[in-house]
Amino acid sequence: MLEMLQYIDFVCKKHNIRYWLCSGTLLGAVRHGGFIPWDDDVDIEMLREDYKRLVRILKKDIDSRYALQTHSTDANYLYPYAKLRDLHSTLKEGHSMDESYRYHGIFIDIFVMEPSSSLILCKCSGQIYQKMLYALSRHIKNERVRKLYSKTVYSLLNYVLFPIIHFFSDWKSNGQLRHALGGLFLKPRMLKEIFPLTSIQFENVYFPIPHDSDSYLRRIYGNYMQLPDLDKINTHTIEIEIY
Repeated sequence: MLEMLQYIDFVCKKHNIRYWLCSGTLLGAVRHGGFIPWDDDVDIEMLREDYKRLVRILKKDIDSRYALQTHSTDANYLYPYAKLRDLHSTLKEGHSMDESYRYHGIFIDIFVMEPSSSLILCKCSGQIYQKMLYALSRHIKNERVRKLYSKTVYSLLNYVLFPIIHFFSDWKSNGQLRHALGGLFLKPRMLKEIFPLTSIQFENVYFPIPHDSDSYLRRIYGNYMQLPDLDKINTHTIEIEIY
C-alpha cells in the first residue's frame, strides 16, 4: 500500500494534481506516524477537476503493476469514486459486492470532493444510490441482465439526477465539501482547512495533507487522539493473498 501511495504521489506531482491523505490514513499519519496498526486500506481525497485529470491520465498510462478501477473499467464496480488496484494480490472484503468485480487486489480509495451545502441532499442521494444500485443489482443473478441494469441506472443517476442535485447542493456551499453524491460518507470538510496543503511524514515518506489537519480530523472523529476500544474494531478485509 505504501508503494501504491508513492506511485499515486509521483503521478500527481508530475501532472500538478492536488490530493491529500484523508480519513484513517490521515489519522494514522498524525497519531501513529504511518498506518494505523489495524488499518487495511489507504484513503486519499481530491477535488472533482483534479480527479477527472487523474482518471484520464491513469486510463492512458498506468504502471503495469496496477489497474484503475472505475465503472468504466469494471462494469460491476458501482462506487462513485475510483480505486487503484494492485494486480499481484487478492483481497476479499467483508461484503459480497466485490465477488463480481474485475479487479480484486489491494487498493487505494481515491475519493472525489465536491461543494455541498446540504446534508439532507447528500444523505438522500446516498440512500437512492444504495437502494437502486447496490441492493437491487445484487439480487439479479443473470450477469448480462445485471450489467445492463447497473449501467442504465448508473448513467441515469450520475448523468441526469445527480447533476441536478449537485446544482442545488453547490449553491451557497460557502467552502464546505463532501464526498461525491452517491456515497455514504457524510461528514463535511472545509476548503479553508485543506488549502494550502502541507505535508507530513508517513512511514518515513512525506505526503500532502490539509494544512489544518487538527480541525479536519476533529470534524470527522472528535477526539481523534484517543484510541478506540481495540476489542470492538472491525476491519474491511477478511482475507489477503500476495503473489
